[in-house]
Amino acid sequence: MLDVGCWMLDVPSLGSSLDVGCLILDVNMTASPPTAISVLIRTFNSGKTLEQVMAALPLAEGDEFVVVDSGSTDATLAIASRCGARVFRPEGSFNYSRSLNLGFAAARNPWVLVLSSHCIPASAGMLGLLRQTASEAAAPVAVIYGQVDLCKPRDAAVALEYIDQARWERNRLWTGGNGLALYRRACWAEHPFAEDLITAEDLEWFLWALRRGYSAIRVPQAWALYRNQGSLRHMFRKGWFEVINGATLVNAPGPDLSQAAHFRNLLICTGSLIKKVLLGRIPPSTCLRQMAHALGAYLASTRPAKRG
Repeated sequence: MLDVGCWMLDVPSLGSSLDVGCLILDVNMTASPPTAISVLIRTFNSGKTLEQVMAALPLAEGDEFVVVDSGSTDATLAIASRCGARVFRPEGSFNYSRSLNLGFAAARNPWVLVLSSHCIPASAGMLGLLRQTASEAAAPVAVIYGQVDLCKPRDAAVALEYIDQARWERNRLWTGGNGLALYRRACWAEHPFAEDLITAEDLEWFLWALRRGYSAIRVPQAWALYRNQGSLRHMFRKGWFEVINGATLVNAPGPDLSQAAHFRNLLICTGSLIKKVLLGRIPPSTCLRQMAHALGAYLASTRPAKRG
């Protein structure tokens, strides 16, 4: 789940606390050889944030940047080239999954870090922490999630969490996302991202992995600041389709809430965003974009159910 400080997609309950049967991993086990990582970044006119993102990720020997660009006209390509990235520009209209699949196919390393161009790494040693977790991960682990938020998350110091099918079934709270996710490339090769989805391709892949017998790890200490630069229309549509696709993928309806309850949640979200602006924790532009996202999610949650 992308927790951006307001509208959180809890699938399918949209309301309970996270209980995934946490398993504390032993980080003092015998050291493994360093794991090389391909950092995959999707871009479109990402010049305002891309340099900050790439500068916050000091690559080790064998690492690489892979940038998949969807027609940028600003400084994005120059920044990517200056930072040593291999750049790919797919033809046709933008599609989240198609861009990801192209980047994974081009990646040279066994682990691929998917990082949004507007998610700025903010925790110390984030790439090293993810690398260590991947080096020590057992074979069933298919993906390792960090977290993204509008400001420092409250649980940034808690222990690692292990999620498998049984724990997911106990509490279906979506806790990951392609804002910051480290994938085992061999698992992606079994099941590339679904290109028929407008969004929620990360949720579809996560559910496939659990059904296949794989598991996930969540690393709260690895976090990034969410600074999406999309238009208000883009953010509205993002919120709308995240709710619709999320409910469809888990084959379950949302909670049986009244219109008043949904509206109350929207007001709480809006108030939280305004408070963050007043406290200087997020810029006003981010507040407006997240309000548009929350409005799209709200309207999708309250749309009449289809009959027949």
